[in-house]
This record gives sequence, C-alpha cells and structure tokens, in this order.
Amino acid sequence: MKARIVFVILIFGYLFCSLLTPDSSALSRTQLWPKMCASCHDGNTAISKDAIREKYVTIDLFMEAVLNKGGRCMNILKNDENLIRKVAKEIGLKD
Repeated sequence: MKARIVFVILIFGYLFCSLLTPDSSALSRTQLWPKMCASCHDGNTAISKDAIREKYVTIDLFMEAVLNKGGRCMNILKNDENLIRKVAKEIGLKD
C-alpha cells in the first residue's frame, strides 16, 4: 500500500514539475505511456497496448473506457481528459 502511495505521489510530482517548465509544450514532450502505463499494460497484468488498439479504435471509445471502467490504478487519468487523449494518441488511436 505504501509503495502505491509513493508511486502515485512521484507520478503527480513528475507531471506537475514537467508542466511548470517555461516551455508550454512540456506535456507534449513528456511520453506518458512508457513512464506510466507500459509496466502494467504488458498483457499479463493488464490489457496490452496492441489489445487496447484493437478493442478501442477511437480516442472517444478509449476515453469512455478509462473514465467509466478503469480500475483504481487509472484514477490518475480520470480527472484529466487531456492526459487520456495524449496517451491514446501515443498508442496510435485515431480521433
């Protein structure tokens, strides 16, 4: 439990610091999938990137799934649709 709390705090801290950089495109430079998602979405722990692309063809379908079906570990994304869209684009989903 402590490890999860520390992990979430580190992720929020990292995202917060990257958004405070003088360049307004800090979020666009940060790749979220490899840093936040790939370790769990490996096909064993959670659905893989390829399976996500097959199951959720569009960004809207993916966003609906994250917001409505995503587990507790997805809470970091549930309040920020821009992050969800960025992850969706990184894994190759279409608008």
